[in-house]
Amino acid sequence: MAITKTKSIREQVYDNLKEMIINGELKSGTKIIELEYAKKFDVSRTPIREALRMLELEGLVDNSDKGGVTVTFISKEDIRQVYEIRVALENLIIEEIIRHKKNNLKKIEKIFEKTKKYMNESKSIDEIIKLFSEFNNELYELSGLYHVSKLITNINQYTKRFRRLCLFNEVRLKEAYEEHLELIDAIKNKNREKAIKINTEHLLKSRDFVLKNYVFNN
Repeated sequence: MAITKTKSIREQVYDNLKEMIINGELKSGTKIIELEYAKKFDVSRTPIREALRMLELEGLVDNSDKGGVTVTFISKEDIRQVYEIRVALENLIIEEIIRHKKNNLKKIEKIFEKTKKYMNESKSIDEIIKLFSEFNNELYELSGLYHVSKLITNINQYTKRFRRLCLFNEVRLKEAYEEHLELIDAIKNKNREKAIKINTEHLLKSRDFVLKNYVFNN
């Protein structure tokens, strides 16, 4: 781990461990031993311990007296509940945008143009995933519902562990892109019912894809 001056050592350790969990480098059930990772990152055990506490608060690791710190398992029920929460919160965002006619979608349209270009050029999937995240974040910001947006952002950090699975599938990736286009078209036309329907179906399709294809360890 390269230490920089812009962030504290604890924050950098946290970022690295979190990325390793989200990307699947640290799989469910993996033990995280403080001393081992202190050596790996060339830091003392204190920032490791502090970072693990932060990850525990986010539900990414468990800390038990007997088992030590382990990466949490993801169950089918976890996935169902997370997507139900996303449906409820994102539909609030969409309703707020349509209700208050916050339909200045130029930034989002530029993201779409770039996404289509990247998909046609077969750019790396990580670059396309970033653009999908930009789309979501721009939509959340447009609503002005900052507390709701923060809740969704926190949930999306958790769902990165399995959302990447959907976007690594070329068929599902293209479907998701088309669904986003339809959603924005409905928002432009201030068609609340259609927009809510499209968004709900979009998220439930993603949920069902994950439930079908994710390898559960428990």
